[in-house]
Amino acid sequence: MRASRAHGASTRPTFDLWRVPGRKRLALGGSGLTLLTEVSAQRLRMSLADDLCDGAAYTCAVPLGPGLRGQLDAFNAQAQVLQGHAPAGNSTRAVTRAALLHLRALQALDGAQAGASHREIAQALFGFEAAVRWHADGELRAAVRHLLRRAEAYMSGGYLSLAGIQRTATESPGDEPVR
Repeated sequence: MRASRAHGASTRPTFDLWRVPGRKRLALGGSGLTLLTEVSAQRLRMSLADDLCDGAAYTCAVPLGPGLRGQLDAFNAQAQVLQGHAPAGNSTRAVTRAALLHLRALQALDGAQAGASHREIAQALFGFEAAVRWHADGELRAAVRHLLRRAEAYMSGGYLSLAGIQRTATESPGDEPVR
């Protein structure tokens, strides 16, 4: 993918990295930057030329080969992703409450291990507006303490029950799962 300098380039689509949906990574390789994106099951990989900048008209080049006709659908889907349209049949999952709780607990632990105060952790997790509601014995500080205790429990073996490897403390011994 490179910047387009051809006549009529102003009518061509423009490159906007943040318009591309999904998880993005830029990798530095031998031939320059490579953009890697993941949108549900579809992966997009393209080399970016040195002259391509944000907002510039662009041109995509594809390798010629005997299987080109069979790849046209994939190239059209990638062109749609570049324009900011998620592929049809996008099967995104909603974030569950449990997953969000696990994520926040681990983020709180990262903050505590980096030396952040409980107030700083609350600001990072719940936003800058959290500083307005902060009290030494308030609900926000209690939430941070709870998240830190939860993360410490994960560290001391609780992650095994999440992975399904070890029984949780709520299961009584001898209760075997029915198969």
